[in-house]
Amino acid sequence: MRIAIKSLSAVAAAITVLSLAPVNARAFMGGEGQAQGGLHYKKIASALGLSAQQKHDIKEILKKNRPQTQPLMKQLITERRALRSLIQNETIDEPAIRAQSAKVAAIESDMAVERARVTQEIRTVLTPEQVQKYLDIQAKRDRKLDKFLLRASKRIDRNN
Repeated sequence: MRIAIKSLSAVAAAITVLSLAPVNARAFMGGEGQAQGGLHYKKIASALGLSAQQKHDIKEILKKNRPQTQPLMKQLITERRALRSLIQNETIDEPAIRAQSAKVAAIESDMAVERARVTQEIRTVLTPEQVQKYLDIQAKRDRKLDKFLLRASKRIDRNN
């Protein structure tokens, strides 16, 4: 039972991390990841062989778009916390949970549009080969996440 709880907690943590990653970081080609100055950005920049000018241009694009993305991220965090509070209440208020979920979904939709806009700007800085390489890296990350979720699910099933 303890292992099942740990596995479930790991899955929940992974999903939370992915869903709450700052939009500026995820804007890099529409992916998900750590903050732009973090390990994810550095790994991707290295893997793509970005020039110093490309790195500079991408950072400027992210900086330029921060006024649109930061308020959305703050609003998302606030609304997700409100949703979590409703979910964890002693009593279930289904209409309130559905309404709060709709608020979260609307903000996530706005963020997706912003990521798409930023992605298009960043694509202008990259070569076609770098774009394809990034898409390949993202596909590999997706496969890893899928495998992780499958293993966690199997662990939970085994322990029940």
